[in-house]
Amino acid sequence: MGTEKKWIDSDEMLELAEMLKAIAHPSRMAIMFLLCNNAEKRMSVKSIYDELKMAQPVISRHLGILKNGGLVKRVIQGSKTFYELKQDNTNVTRISMCFSSIG
Repeated sequence: MGTEKKWIDSDEMLELAEMLKAIAHPSRMAIMFLLCNNAEKRMSVKSIYDELKMAQPVISRHLGILKNGGLVKRVIQGSKTFYELKQDNTNVTRISMCFSSIG
């Protein structure tokens, strides 16, 4: 017999839909790909814009959208700002697995 899959509840489904809307831009998808495939699951803003060869204000705007969407959080250490995946969210874990599998 097959393994029964758990259906996610309507609140989780709504949250997941909102997160996917936040990702729905090529630049934000690229940022998520970088974060999901980075060993530490976090990167400095500078390393993100260096890697993607995009202007810092553009990257900052996209990071803000991902942050407001509940996918990433900002961590400040000294003079550096890092963004990392919100590891404590089941939907972020689901999304991370998708991005990690294409890496």
